[in-house]
Amino acid sequence: MIPVGKGDLVEVRRLAPADLGAFQAAMPAWNAHEYAGRIGFQERGLAVQLVAWVGTQPAGRAMVVFLGHPEWSPSAYREGCPEVRDLGVAPAWRRRGIATALVAAAERETRSAGFARLGLGVGMDDDYAAARSLYERLGYVFAHGPFVQAARLETDDGPALPVAGVCTYLVKELPECCHTVSPRRFSDPAGTAAWRTGRSSASRSCTRPR
Repeated sequence: MIPVGKGDLVEVRRLAPADLGAFQAAMPAWNAHEYAGRIGFQERGLAVQLVAWVGTQPAGRAMVVFLGHPEWSPSAYREGCPEVRDLGVAPAWRRRGIATALVAAAERETRSAGFARLGLGVGMDDDYAAARSLYERLGYVFAHGPFVQAARLETDDGPALPVAGVCTYLVKELPECCHTVSPRRFSDPAGTAAWRTGRSSASRSCTRPR
């Protein structure tokens, strides 16, 4: 539990099926099945969906995607690292340390999975200035860019929602990796060889605390 001011404590933990309804109601995604799908990837060891809770209230979210996840980006492949996706903070809880707590939890999950580096994309326009400042303060450094990141978000009804932005990619070296995992080789959907750990265990990649 981490204090976030005014006597409130935040707990960041993996999204569990029992918490799905409350989380979806408080911080809805662009469709009704997005978070259930993320739990499925989490159970397969391809992602971790983190939620920051203040009591019983969801205050923020972040996802870590690992090698082999269908949304593992070309930038993450280029840098050879898991990446943070869809980091967001509920408006009432912004500027209270929630985003910092989520990033710290993402780093712990990454180290626990046997990786010593974590990446994320961040937009270059003024709306992302605070996010860039946060990531710089937390030790993330420029890796490559700029590049255009585009996606189509599947909605419950009607056409898919197109999103796009100009991003740069940041990485952080994570010291004291918790344990060493023997990697095994796999092929990505394009048939390119890559690496993933042997551990079993649609979102935007330009990330800002929203």
